[in-house]
Amino acid sequence: MLNRIEHKIMVYLFHQCRGKKTQLLEPKDILEEIAKHGYKYELTIKQLEIMMKNIMLDGYIEVYHSDNKGVMNYVVKLNPKGEAYQREIDDIKAKRVRSIGWKVLLACIGVGVTLILGWIIRS
Repeated sequence: MLNRIEHKIMVYLFHQCRGKKTQLLEPKDILEEIAKHGYKYELTIKQLEIMMKNIMLDGYIEVYHSDNKGVMNYVVKLNPKGEAYQREIDDIKAKRVRSIGWKVLLACIGVGVTLILGWIIRS
């Protein structure tokens, strides 16, 4: 399961790599994208490395390092689980909405039963 920052990284990787076999990405681009989306702490490249490794261990991506004229880059490839990432997120949101709906329905039923029992007891 990804944490909040890893989720933001994965969303960026998903949109960059969708429909491509591999994608060459610079760490500074990933860090800038996370900063744009309101992460209040500044990440270092070492922390990014750890998070990329965690995402890779969860089976979403494969990451290789590339040295291009002295600049370290990531070569990112989406695994099948990574390609289905958006569908997984949509499914989680739908389950959350259904869960909230059931809780509201049960609360309304509880209120109704309480009212009926209150009327019965008063009369």
